[in-house]
Amino acid sequence: MKKILKLLILIFRNSPLFSVYGLRRFRWGLYRKFFNSPLLYVDEKVIISTAHANKDAFFKCKGEVNIGADTYIDYSGGVDLGKSIAISEGVKIFTHNHGIHDGYKNWKRNPIKFSKLVIEDYAWIGAGSIILPSVEVIGEGSIIAAGAILTKSTEPYGVYAGNPAKKITTRRIHEEED
Repeated sequence: MKKILKLLILIFRNSPLFSVYGLRRFRWGLYRKFFNSPLLYVDEKVIISTAHANKDAFFKCKGEVNIGADTYIDYSGGVDLGKSIAISEGVKIFTHNHGIHDGYKNWKRNPIKFSKLVIEDYAWIGAGSIILPSVEVIGEGSIIAAGAILTKSTEPYGVYAGNPAKKITTRRIHEEED
């Protein structure tokens, strides 16, 4: 069943036909079933895959996660997503790298290093951002600005921008009343 779901995702991932509301639900259903994530919303041209084989690879969503078009998520090292997360269009997330020290001239011969990424509740990753494998945690409520290149973990409710991304402010949050 997993292989059939993966094949269907590959077929329908890039089809603009599945942007039509009723058919969009079909794409969501494929991703939700494949990743066992009932609140996963995936736009078109999204790739969620393992770039390199790793027995410890996983992709887990604990709550509602919205992923924008043209996003690439490498979960070779593992990706653990909280609830109410927004990943905007064109985001690139990497959880592996090739060793650069004490290795070979030919990068292909160097060992692959995997890293787990945790994106905590209410995080928001802006369009075109790049999250590098050196990032272990994107803290609760953090915002990664559009086009930022994140190289380090973030503090809760921090706003990060630039290349490399630096903290520019801390969000002031007021809980909504029910």
